[in-house]
Amino acid sequence: MPLIDDDGNLFGAVNVIDAIIVVVLLAVVVAGIAVVAALGGSESETRYATIELENQPDYVVERIDEGDVATFEGSGDSITVTDVQITPSAANEGNSSQPDVTIRTEVDGERIEDEDREEDQFQVAGNPVMLGNEIQLDMGAYATSGTVTDLGHDGETLSDAEGATTTRAAVELENVRPSVADGLGEGMSETMRGETVATVEDVESEPASIVLQSEDGNIYEREHPQNRDVTIVVELQTTETETGIEFRGERLGVGSSIVLNFDGMTVQGEVSAVE
Repeated sequence: MPLIDDDGNLFGAVNVIDAIIVVVLLAVVVAGIAVVAALGGSESETRYATIELENQPDYVVERIDEGDVATFEGSGDSITVTDVQITPSAANEGNSSQPDVTIRTEVDGERIEDEDREEDQFQVAGNPVMLGNEIQLDMGAYATSGTVTDLGHDGETLSDAEGATTTRAAVELENVRPSVADGLGEGMSETMRGETVATVEDVESEPASIVLQSEDGNIYEREHPQNRDVTIVVELQTTETETGIEFRGERLGVGSSIVLNFDGMTVQGEVSAVE
């Protein structure tokens, strides 16, 4: 009996084209089994990630809030904002400041077992999520992106990790314009998302100093005709950590630079004392 007869049948029983299709399907199935065996399978998992969004425009700062959800087309995975931390930035000359934004999120993804790795891989919509990764977030009303700086199984918020406390600090503002010096007063406060984070308790000012050089090379220190050096004492809502006191996620101590925003007036100074 010929291998393939006049009707194109293999051994007179199976059509050659059908046989080729069966072989290809078997190869695909075997390859799929090999991939699953290598990865070890997957299962749904929830993790918690801190994402640094850094400088964000006002329209994002105004909209971002707890409960915002980013979904991914073709996937049941999602990222939900559970906590928001906003830190004002000092304005650069000629440019308005944009605050830094950090969010804590609940991430519903998949844990992928991989025999070739020491640790299983965590993925969202097929993309790995790990420290240092940049992640794109489409929240519907706005879109943004940021860098993953913490990823774990703990659902604590940004403020839960350390104990809340109150700290008094003296802040030196050097060579400020008269409009700023005159605009600062006791009782002024900075409020962030409905919570007061800084309150002015005392204000003192004196003429700022300028250094002049005469034609003969002598150096003289004189009072500035307008600008002032201002010292403000502020009560700050801070957190105690293992490494010290932090204000809005930044270390607070003598010599620290600090940015405060009182009713739209943004000032930057140096901490000279901490109580």
